[in-house]
Amino acid sequence: MCIQVVERYSVCRCLYYKHAVDPCAARSQRGHHVQERVVLVGYACSQHSRHRSTPVFHTQQHSQPDSGYASWNARHSK
Repeated sequence: MCIQVVERYSVCRCLYYKHAVDPCAARSQRGHHVQERVVLVGYACSQHSRHRSTPVFHTQQHSQPDSGYASWNARHSK
């Protein structure tokens, strides 16, 4: 399954960064779709953080669990 990681701000859900698609062996088959994985980063974008005085809470959860890659890399790069 092809995967595309999309980073969004945790409060406002604005786009932070959209990574390239990680292709799989089935990428050229008919009916094959790219699965989007959302990773929440930061708090709110600059536009929403300066206009909002109270936090907004979303009831629907769209994020996937952290892969641990970044935290593993930080621990083992010393």
